[in-house]
Amino acid sequence: MASPRSTMPAFDTHKAVKALQQAGFDDAQAEAVVEQINGAITENLVSKADLDETERNLAARIDSCATKDELRAAIEPLATKDELRAAIEPLATKDELRAAIEPLATKEELAQLELRMTVRMEELTGKMLKYMGGGLALVVALIKGLDVLAG
Repeated sequence: MASPRSTMPAFDTHKAVKALQQAGFDDAQAEAVVEQINGAITENLVSKADLDETERNLAARIDSCATKDELRAAIEPLATKDELRAAIEPLATKDELRAAIEPLATKEELAQLELRMTVRMEELTGKMLKYMGGGLALVVALIKGLDVLAG
């Protein structure tokens, strides 16, 4: 198995250390910087073994997928277009549906009906209060009359 470094152009660490030293880095600094750069370069490299494993995993996933014959066998018992048409045919036509819906009230008609009912309820409430007021006045008059008779 080849090492990851052999699959890419070589990074000359010795040459890099020398260049950093000439730029003013001391030996420890130059070696530390080059070590970090080399680690970053090699860290994300993929080996031949990694590629082989990925290929095996993908092949296994592909093998587990259904074949055309398996899909056909699964679809075969489902309804055909003709069978669906035959099932839908006895259902109501658009004209039959329109005829059934036509006598129903529209939103506007319902809103008008609600308004008329609200007005009528307010009228009835007014009449009820009027009669209750009259009834209350009668009760008060009867109580006063009884008070006068008793007194």
